[in-house]
Amino acid sequence: MSARANQARLIVAQLLGGVGIASGVAVGGLLAERVAGNTQSAGFAQTAAVIGAGVLAIPLARLAARRGRRASLTLGFGLGAIGAVVVLAAVIGQQFWLLLAGMMLFGSGTATNLQSRYAATELVEPRHQARAMSIVLWATTVGSVAGPNLSE
Repeated sequence: MSARANQARLIVAQLLGGVGIASGVAVGGLLAERVAGNTQSAGFAQTAAVIGAGVLAIPLARLAARRGRRASLTLGFGLGAIGAVVVLAAVIGQQFWLLLAGMMLFGSGTATNLQSRYAATELVEPRHQARAMSIVLWATTVGSVAGPNLSE
């Protein structure tokens, strides 16, 4: 895989990941408030996502070291997607605990999004690594700003 193709994939992944994660965390808090019936519960959903990202970052990093970054990124984003589905099921079933579990899995997307930034530096010459990472970071920023604005 060429460095340009790799960077293009990462830019798209970071843009979409930024949209999904930023809007998912924002909407997750609103959904928690609705399911629990009180405003104090909104922060629990966001906390669950942060805890999930922290807990899942280590096994995802180990998987990347053992089997390659592609396997780790695929699993991490997949777990995040499963978490989003679990959150939807929790809202339908009005189960607050399940919503928190889903948000913890959703946090895997955050950990994966952070790890994938480093993939931008792997296939470029050392003198271009900073530029490659900054382009990918800007894609995340654009997605993170756009995401919550698209959540209406």
